[in-house]
Amino acid sequence: MIYKMSKYSFLVFHQEYEAFLRRLRDLGLVHIQESQDAASAEELTELLSLRKEVDAFRRVILRRRSPEAPELNRIEIESEEVGRKAYQEAVALLDRERELEQSLTQKKREVEAMQVWGQYEPQDLERLREAGYNIRFHVVPTSAYQEEWADEYGAVLINSVRSANYFVSVQKIGAPAIADIEEVHPQEKSLKTLQNEQSDLERELEKTQEDITAFADNRLPEILAYDRLLQDRFSFGNALLQADRQADERLMILQGWIPAQQASELEAALDKDGIYYQQMEITDEDQVPIKLKNNFFSRLFEPITKMFSLPNYSELDPTPFFAPFFMLFFALCYGDGGYGAILFIGATILKFKAKPDMKPVCSLFQWLGGAAAIVGALMGTVLGLVMPWAGDDLLGGVSDDYFLNQNNMMSLAIGIGLLQIIFGKFIAGMKLSKQRGFKYGLATFAWGVILIAGCLLLLLPRLFPALPELVEYILLGVIGVAVLIAFFYNSPGKNPLFNFGAGLWNTYNMASGLLGDTLSYIRLFAIGLTGGILGGVFNNLAWNMTEGSIVMRILVMPLILILGHSINIGLATISSLVHPLRLTFVEFYKNAEFEGGGKAYSPFKKS
Repeated sequence: MIYKMSKYSFLVFHQEYEAFLRRLRDLGLVHIQESQDAASAEELTELLSLRKEVDAFRRVILRRRSPEAPELNRIEIESEEVGRKAYQEAVALLDRERELEQSLTQKKREVEAMQVWGQYEPQDLERLREAGYNIRFHVVPTSAYQEEWADEYGAVLINSVRSANYFVSVQKIGAPAIADIEEVHPQEKSLKTLQNEQSDLERELEKTQEDITAFADNRLPEILAYDRLLQDRFSFGNALLQADRQADERLMILQGWIPAQQASELEAALDKDGIYYQQMEITDEDQVPIKLKNNFFSRLFEPITKMFSLPNYSELDPTPFFAPFFMLFFALCYGDGGYGAILFIGATILKFKAKPDMKPVCSLFQWLGGAAAIVGALMGTVLGLVMPWAGDDLLGGVSDDYFLNQNNMMSLAIGIGLLQIIFGKFIAGMKLSKQRGFKYGLATFAWGVILIAGCLLLLLPRLFPALPELVEYILLGVIGVAVLIAFFYNSPGKNPLFNFGAGLWNTYNMASGLLGDTLSYIRLFAIGLTGGILGGVFNNLAWNMTEGSIVMRILVMPLILILGHSINIGLATISSLVHPLRLTFVEFYKNAEFEGGGKAYSPFKKS
């Protein structure tokens, strides 16, 4: 369901406007209608950019908290300046860490390059030059090194590393160098000095990382408080921008939205402060903010609705309509009662440890896991084992005479799909009735009636061979009336010939789309079947590979079972989320004629 909203217009003298906004912010009820883009104000653009930087930094520093870090508590800081100093201090630590990592990487390269030459002091090279000798450093492929260089150029082999020879030549100053070989510039520091510098950098980097962890553990709440202050300043600045200035900018007109059930609270506060306001009529052009209202069960599925799009104000909230189907689809795709029980138990354990904002997610998976446990058990498999009521062999397959055998499961998947499609047609009719009036939804309702009556006309004679002919005639009559409505009353007030043409077009779309949409639901059967078969494969693999050895059965069999079923549970969970989402967002939303595009109700208040 969608909360009914009320639209208000406020008229405020310009000198009192900021005080009025502070009062609105304290109330925290009004969603301010935006008529100006915040990007048009340079100050707000800069503030938004800073907020993005702080938010990105927050995510980085959050990952640096130690396992022993205390729980994050909300604190308030005196001013933005206090938060800015804390933020700059933390940014400086991260910048210093990056600098040290880069310096350490470079220093390691220098040490690695120096290690092939061994330990020497650069001052010794200088003393040799003063004595009239020149030392050159060379590197050549091992195959190119010539032993006679020792006599001709005073070559001394220092090291051989990775098919390369590193050597020096000691000659009188002015003597010719070895031709056509690479000469290496000697390091200005000794190996020991470079290693000491590397150790110093490593110690400083370790100290900096400890400081970052300490900051993340103890001072992250300051950054969060700073981010809230920036958010409040941005919200306030944006609210200042949204007013329509009249009478030489002396009068400020602001419009906003509030849930109708809270309107009396707003009016009482404004009357007390002497603020002029007027409740406005909502027009079709208004983009009314959306606040969803659902029971405890449907509310768990609201994140799925928001994942695609919120409904607009003129249509129905699809959440309570797809929630039971989604849970059933998930269970059918999971396909194993044991896996569902594991998911339920895991979600229950996590719920006790989860933060408040994650508890609804855990509750959702409790429902999904519970449904999967029940449906999976009815399908006859628990942890890949065939239950006695579904077959005679634990490691075999579900019996062909079981009521949920493979053929029946495929028919069930198609039947459930057809049911959701028909249900979607009625939702579309309800939406049109809400938007334009009942008569505009009649044709859509008629298509739903045609599908229901057609299915009954095909199924009832098979289920009840002695069915009276009167029932068939009644169904045919219902179909005939529905066809007349669908073909000649699909656009009330227009020419019947135009309606007939539109009816033919709708029939073509229905015929071409219905088959494809219905067959899409076969994936429920296929994915559930695959999960059950894979579980059985891992059980057979564990049993057959360890046959004949009690030691292997005790040691290896549990490993195969745990690894195999863990992989299967992971795959089943992903598939059981992805494919019901697709069926909801594509098939159901299309047949329900879901429009979306709603903007979430976000009242102006302090963070």
